[in-house]
Amino acid sequence: MNGQVFKVIGVLKKQGGTSMGSQDNQVIVPLTTAKLRLLKRNAPGQIDVLMVQATSSDTIDKAEEIISQVLRARHTQSLGKDDFDIMSTASLLEIASSIMGIMTAFLGGIAGVSLLVGGIGIMNIMLVSVTERTREIGLRMAIGARRSDIRIQFMVESALISLTGGIIGVGLGWVIAEVIGKLASSSPNTMLNPAVTLNAVLLATIFSIAIGLFFGIYPANRAAKLAPVEALRTE
Repeated sequence: MNGQVFKVIGVLKKQGGTSMGSQDNQVIVPLTTAKLRLLKRNAPGQIDVLMVQATSSDTIDKAEEIISQVLRARHTQSLGKDDFDIMSTASLLEIASSIMGIMTAFLGGIAGVSLLVGGIGIMNIMLVSVTERTREIGLRMAIGARRSDIRIQFMVESALISLTGGIIGVGLGWVIAEVIGKLASSSPNTMLNPAVTLNAVLLATIFSIAIGLFFGIYPANRAAKLAPVEALRTE
């Protein structure tokens, strides 16, 4: 390493890679050896990273302020310019939250487009159903069915179609979560434990019914507005 010859006294167990890089391409040497033979310093006592622990989560901001004041006092830099960066767990959490927010918005957009396409598909199916069952609708009206009865019938059918799709989607989601969990558990460095909660299932079910009802309004109204006599004449 860097033209220096070292003696290998042991090899670490293979761990694989993570989001922070591979764990299998690192070399561990004594600190004193690294200082003498590997680390090139421009000044005596130069360090790259300084890790500081605050007394509590409430004092993190105060600790950052004190550290900044000490480093600015000891470093000869131009006013307003720092030659160091301070990163705290709070800032890392903000970055992670920002990334998660972007991912959530992205996935939400995909889900929204999927729901729109699925809803339009349900509406088209119901419109075809109304057209094919025009005579049946006229016959029901002729024997006493009200327009509200016809409207409710087609809205319920639309909701059932959407609910069936939602149940299938929940089942597929559960299967995918189980597969991902199995794959993650096989890798010791992957901290991932996907789970399908009851709240998620209930939300998906209710949302499926709502989509079916919303996109079933137009076909249901179209069926309810059919004239009984004209409907019975339809072949």
